[in-house]
Amino acid sequence: MVTEGSVFETIEQHGRELINKGYAHLIEVDNSAQPEQPEQPEQPEQPEQPEQPEQPEQPETKADKKARK
Repeated sequence: MVTEGSVFETIEQHGRELINKGYAHLIEVDNSAQPEQPEQPEQPEQPEQPEQPEQPEQPETKADKKARK
């Protein structure tokens, strides 16, 4: 319930009905001070990647040591 004189937001269709019946009036909001930003499309959430089990470290072989040099 909203008391008389209170400001509240509503959906467009409901607001038009209230204005037509005389229960409410439209409040003009000055948004000119804020630059208009284009809406960015929402990016779908990416599913979480399952964690890969840790592999135990393997000791270096002689071939690996030679390859690093």
